[in-house]
Amino acid sequence: MTFERGDLAAVRRTVRTCAQRAGLNPDRTDDLVLAASELAANSVDHGGGRGSLRTWHDHGSVVVEVSDSGYIADPGIGSRRPTADSERGRGLWMARRLADRFLLHTGAHGTTARLVTMV
Repeated sequence: MTFERGDLAAVRRTVRTCAQRAGLNPDRTDDLVLAASELAANSVDHGGGRGSLRTWHDHGSVVVEVSDSGYIADPGIGSRRPTADSERGRGLWMARRLADRFLLHTGAHGTTARLVTMV
């Protein structure tokens, strides 16, 4: 699905539905929904105002992929803990910790973030 700012609730519903269908427990489902919501909000705020969402489950995992047209210049983004007085910079850091695996690819054609959570 493609999304814009007004579609973030639909992004969360889509991720929740996929996780529930895969049999992910409720706490892990909430974590995955929160992480996906942060990624989608980042796409809206920093990735050109819109993004695309793909979700699927197989082989004991739930996968959420968020893509947009933005480029991330800092290769370590999201790996450093934000300071208490930081106004921004928590979304990718949080997403990295809420999923079992976090992959980030950025280049001239945009950025894709993938969350993988084991069932």
